[in-house]
Amino acid sequence: MTDTNATTQVPASDPLDATVTTINRKWSLKLLVITAVSAFMAAFFLYDGAVRYPERGALAGEYFEFQYLQSFDKERGGIAAMSGVDDPVARLQQLDEKRRTTGSLDATDQAMVVWLENLKIIKRLTPEATAIPRTNYRDGQRVESAAQRLDELTRVWTQKSAPTPLSTFDIPSQWGGMAVCIIVTVWVGLSWARGSSRAYRWERAAARLTMPGGHCLVPGDIAEVDKRKWDKLYVSLRVKPEHATLGGKSIEFDLLRYVPLEAWILEMERQAFPPEPASQQAESAASST
Repeated sequence: MTDTNATTQVPASDPLDATVTTINRKWSLKLLVITAVSAFMAAFFLYDGAVRYPERGALAGEYFEFQYLQSFDKERGGIAAMSGVDDPVARLQQLDEKRRTTGSLDATDQAMVVWLENLKIIKRLTPEATAIPRTNYRDGQRVESAAQRLDELTRVWTQKSAPTPLSTFDIPSQWGGMAVCIIVTVWVGLSWARGSSRAYRWERAAARLTMPGGHCLVPGDIAEVDKRKWDKLYVSLRVKPEHATLGGKSIEFDLLRYVPLEAWILEMERQAFPPEPASQQAESAASST
């Protein structure tokens, strides 16, 4: 049997006169807020991972290129005849092997390693970012020689402070954060859709509660009302073993999501476990003294 769709009817003034649950607006608003926040955070992580962090890494790449060219110019007799790096992947592997073999690198090679590793983080370890001559990937400017490039970068980086480089995990962490936010957004959306497609029905005369799926309970079917999660707006009804389809089971109800389900459960509890008359309470108190 399929679930009965929730309705948007105006609740009766007496909740016991209502015949079908509606979705609680507070619950819907709560999910809407969660969805909006998670969607905003997903967009924020997307922007960071696709734009802001790569731009920061590209800026750091220029600074590290400047450091490398400056070191080469000072330590290796000038850069007039210096060429760029046509195969930066192979060059980085060579430097890593040299470091493992010798245990250290000179200042110029170490500066190149820092530059190339930074380009690797932002997926720019390509000749378009290291060869000379080249069209610079970041600003589209033509780089004709190492001396020209050093002059340009010197003018820039003598006026600016060194940028904060990226770590290996900076960009992947943004994609991870975006994935988590998307999962939360989808999960909340599915929760709302599932909740909206379900409804409970009530027959006041018989105090009969019909649940999504068609199972019915009346006060005589209830063995226990478990209110341990009442403060969290959940209640469980333990069903008597002789019930035809739910015997021995404990059924949990979400009182926040569906209204006026709480009033119906309380009415069933009142009929299943009616309070003692005042005279019996007085006799019980007297016998206990």
